[in-house]
Amino acid sequence: MTEEHLTPEQRRAMLELLEKSALTDYPNPERIGCPGSDFLKTLAIDRKSIPLSDPHLQHVARCSPCFGEFVKYRDAAKHRITSRRAFIGVGAAAAAALAAFAIRSTLGPAHLQYEHAEIDLLNAGTQRSANSAPPAARVDLPRKPLDLAITLPFASPTGEYEVQVLRRDGSATGLKSSGKAYLSDGKTVLNVRINLSSLPPDDYQLGYRHVPFDTIPVPIKIH
Repeated sequence: MTEEHLTPEQRRAMLELLEKSALTDYPNPERIGCPGSDFLKTLAIDRKSIPLSDPHLQHVARCSPCFGEFVKYRDAAKHRITSRRAFIGVGAAAAAALAAFAIRSTLGPAHLQYEHAEIDLLNAGTQRSANSAPPAARVDLPRKPLDLAITLPFASPTGEYEVQVLRRDGSATGLKSSGKAYLSDGKTVLNVRINLSSLPPDDYQLGYRHVPFDTIPVPIKIH
């Protein structure tokens, strides 16, 4: 079914899904390159004053903190607008356009290239929680969008896994992903996509867990 044939309910559900993705899929905890609150306020209440060529639009579409701040201003403006038609034209349409742009940017290889990387934990042992000592060997990873193939410790179960990037002290960075592990040549391999480009170079932990069990940390260096 094409977009022009969607019912109002289907269109609304699609826009809500796009907006939810834009709010969570692009963590930028250091707020690198953010255009500032004045720009986001203008975007929320006077979208037409900002040209489509403005590079800040692309940043907002790929930065969950900026998009969240924009939504906050948009929702505040909602209460000051008595006409629902005016609100849809100013706030919701801008949010939908930004969310759709963010989703499209992840689909087109010209916009976001995922680089293959491998992590071999086959002989790392079977840790049970984040309180266990992590593997001695640190894994070096580039500060890029990565298509990770993680060989899990021997006899690890297949199924659904969650992966997140943690700081050295174990606190969350907000960067998460998920994937399904499968058997390949007697090894349990987990494939996940995760974009490390928003994190500054430093030592981190890559925490993985077989749902619903505890997280197991692996020391990593992002460079």
